[in-house]
Amino acid sequence: MTMPSLSEGVQQAAKLLPTRFPNWQSPQFFLQFGSGFDLETLFDAPAQSLPMQELPGMPCQPNPDREHPDLLYGVVCDIPVLATRGHRHLYEGLGLYPCLLPLCTAWKLGAQRQLFIDSSLSLRQEIKAGTWTLLVDYINGHPFSPLDGNHDLLESSFPDMTNAFSQEQNSELFNAMFDVGLSPRHSIFMAQPGSQFCSVAEAEVARSNGADLIGHDLVMEIIMAHALGCKVSALVLAAAMAPDYRGKPLRRQDLLDNCRFCSQDIIRGLRKAIPELIADAAPPVRLPDADADDILHRDFKRPTGRTTPNPLSLKKS
Repeated sequence: MTMPSLSEGVQQAAKLLPTRFPNWQSPQFFLQFGSGFDLETLFDAPAQSLPMQELPGMPCQPNPDREHPDLLYGVVCDIPVLATRGHRHLYEGLGLYPCLLPLCTAWKLGAQRQLFIDSSLSLRQEIKAGTWTLLVDYINGHPFSPLDGNHDLLESSFPDMTNAFSQEQNSELFNAMFDVGLSPRHSIFMAQPGSQFCSVAEAEVARSNGADLIGHDLVMEIIMAHALGCKVSALVLAAAMAPDYRGKPLRRQDLLDNCRFCSQDIIRGLRKAIPELIADAAPPVRLPDADADDILHRDFKRPTGRTTPNPLSLKKS
């Protein structure tokens, strides 16, 4: 099968999805979940699902976690949401297209708020395994950008990445997480190529570069979503500590188990944050204009509700 260009794939997928999900409404959020997370309680009712391989140009084989990623559509607190259960990775060797198509399609369909939930290794002793973090910046460890060759999707070919993460959205997410008992650490994430865990020396280099977390994914999606004009946030679980020469070898299954174990708190936080983000984005109600004389006239004639005589009227008598 010939893979279409990303722009062509987005157009085709955006036409397909509304026909595959009954009761379709344009999603207000796109949520991308990495492997291992339990999404059972995210939606108000069981979500409709579509195997990601049914999108144009998407691979059919399972990913390295032996999963077939799905697209999920449903409502969260009555708000339409498009989400992924798992996703495609650069280290699969299939290029950027499978990694970017879901988020770009969601953007095309109206999801201007995009949240990325994934796992990583902690580079800091104060960020223990099992700690949730909220990204405030990133380091692209790849020698390329997701924007390469995809400028036809962008309003500006040279987007500024100073505020790649929405401060307003991050603030609302932090408050919602705090309300459910979490206090996510503001962190900087570095993406590295390949599916292998970083070496001890690579972890040290990442620390010296200012990173708090290191992992395989996220950065390509973050850059593209921001370049498309979306409000972007990323919640990242420190699923394990980065290696040192004295520690035990890292096992992928241990990270996936930690993701599953830590899922419910983040789901409760997301269910609280999503409606609050929508409410905060609603335009304020504008009151009708009135001039000062009209206001004073109405106020003067307003009934006082008194049950005793007005002392001023008694004075006249």
